[in-house]
Amino acid sequence: MIQPDRTQAPPFQLSSDYSLTQPEAFSLSGGQPVYAFRDIEQNVVKLDLVFKAGKWYESDLGVSYFASHLLPKGTSKRNSFQIAEALDMLGAHLEVSAGYDTTTLSLFVLKKNFFASLIIVIDLLQTPTFDENELRQEKEIFLQELRVNNEKTNVLASKEIRKAIFGENHPYGSSAEEPDVLAIQRESLLLFFRNHFHLQSAYLIGRLSDEEIRKMLEVLAQPPSPRLVESTFSPQRGISHRVEKPGSVQSSIRLGRKCIQKSNRKEYFDAVVFNHVLGGFFGSRLMKNIREEKGLTYGIYSSMNHFLRESYWVISADVNQQNVQEAIREIRHEIKTLQEVPMPITELDIARNYFIGSWQSDNSTLFAVADKIRNIHSFGLTDDYYQYLLEHVRLITPFQIQAIANSHFDAADLIEIQVGG
Repeated sequence: MIQPDRTQAPPFQLSSDYSLTQPEAFSLSGGQPVYAFRDIEQNVVKLDLVFKAGKWYESDLGVSYFASHLLPKGTSKRNSFQIAEALDMLGAHLEVSAGYDTTTLSLFVLKKNFFASLIIVIDLLQTPTFDENELRQEKEIFLQELRVNNEKTNVLASKEIRKAIFGENHPYGSSAEEPDVLAIQRESLLLFFRNHFHLQSAYLIGRLSDEEIRKMLEVLAQPPSPRLVESTFSPQRGISHRVEKPGSVQSSIRLGRKCIQKSNRKEYFDAVVFNHVLGGFFGSRLMKNIREEKGLTYGIYSSMNHFLRESYWVISADVNQQNVQEAIREIRHEIKTLQEVPMPITELDIARNYFIGSWQSDNSTLFAVADKIRNIHSFGLTDDYYQYLLEHVRLITPFQIQAIANSHFDAADLIEIQVGG
């Protein structure tokens, strides 16, 4: 048997398969779409139920969070203990994710117990009680976590940069603090639930037969979702500032601004690569300069963050107090360099290969693919969106990166936030 030469790396080959498995499309009696991925070998089922019940729709800060998290805490048929016990007996796990734009209820369970678990979920969505004692306990847990997090400079810095970019009264810029939480009443949760917990769409992963799909659609049957009156909010740009945090050993810095949305495909694809090269992975320019060469931080990253209606770009790092200004100067220097000098093609090749390889690795499971498909639906993108993204990354030139750096990432427009002692 011929042994491979372990001293030589195998030849590199960049895969060109960027396609995503497409789901089957069904609909409920009320017209809500249900997308099913049935080509899975494991006898497990995941069901995501999506509602337009995110932070965007709040009348009072924190209402969407508490309305969502109290759903599994009691119905007219079961109290919170009975719900937890019933799900546990079925080997089912329930997750509630209250986001900025939507709220998602996710059920994970073995296929044989799917319908028994689904009946429990339907009960949560039909007769929640929002028990006063459960609300009080949920508030206490939230406030304890809030007080701990508000002592962390990185948490405060992330709050402050969103507030500075969008404004403290904008849903994407505001944060529920202790007075907001204490003011929440059961009646406001009931009202929010009645107005916003109407199923918008569902995503299923599981090897269900046609008959089981039909049965699931019957169990999930919903009246048509009412048309919501969409609130409008105008971002109000804030200013750079420093937040004193006495006793903190380090400072957390954030530099950010609004950025291109996903729907602006050509420019957005260029921006994705620019962000990746600057601070999107461990071999980025910010990492090499500020971490590896100058030792100013353990980690520094840039990221593009997307809500349904707005997007923002942020650079994040934690540094020692005495290194704050040097770190900020070096961040601005790296942006300016990308604006003025086309990057070497060898550096771009490393960055692009890492990006494409990581994307394919991260999306190698059906669960990850389903998340990407849901992302496509949420943002109104084309089915071949990610295929075009990766092909764009494969062919992008240093001059395209330089152009997008100059047109959309001027360092002079960045808001600076510093939180520290």
